[in-house]
Amino acid sequence: MNEYEIDPLQWFSNRELPFKPCHFYITKTPVTSESKKWILNKLRGRYCFVGISGFEEDVLFDINTYPAFEDQAEAVLYELTWS
Repeated sequence: MNEYEIDPLQWFSNRELPFKPCHFYITKTPVTSESKKWILNKLRGRYCFVGISGFEEDVLFDINTYPAFEDQAEAVLYELTWS
């Protein structure tokens, strides 16, 4: 029989915010489906996803989605893992 650990922080809090507060740190590596699962399972703090588009000589780039973290250490850990 497998024993599972239930993390109360995962079950009873809303870690993913629908907006980015001004004190969150935006990372420079776009999010993928695999890195999104990693954020959910490995990190503990609050986060959100931000769509950022770029301009170069009046041409709009595609919008990429980047994670933003409340804890700067989690932002650094994400960059070191996924960049």
